[in-house]
Amino acid sequence: MPEAIKKISLIVILGVLSILAILLYFSFNPERGLLFPKCPFNTYLGIYCSGCGSQRAIHDLLHLRIGEAISHNLMLLPALFVIGQHLATKLGIVKRESLLNYRYSPLIILSVVLLFMVFRNIKAFPFEYLAP
Repeated sequence: MPEAIKKISLIVILGVLSILAILLYFSFNPERGLLFPKCPFNTYLGIYCSGCGSQRAIHDLLHLRIGEAISHNLMLLPALFVIGQHLATKLGIVKRESLLNYRYSPLIILSVVLLFMVFRNIKAFPFEYLAP
């Protein structure tokens, strides 16, 4: 199969899956539904992981409630930006280096994610604002 057809197929599949996910998160509120999984860190350990609140934040973003989305998970918007820029680079939409291709990107991302997880579990000012 030619490379161009593989690329187009991947774009179509990702597009359809993205539209389905967007419709699901737009139509159903993760806070009230049993359709969405609960965080195992929060359920079993009682701590907030770096992803806690992301489902609610996506629902809020799709309803254009930016402030509420940020209050649920501050890291979601930067993560979506980096993932979107990486996908746009890989699909040839953007003609520059992906932010994830730099040498120390994995180490920086891991450090930020772990620090965010630690900080959002500190129950003191100003860290309490990081909790979902």
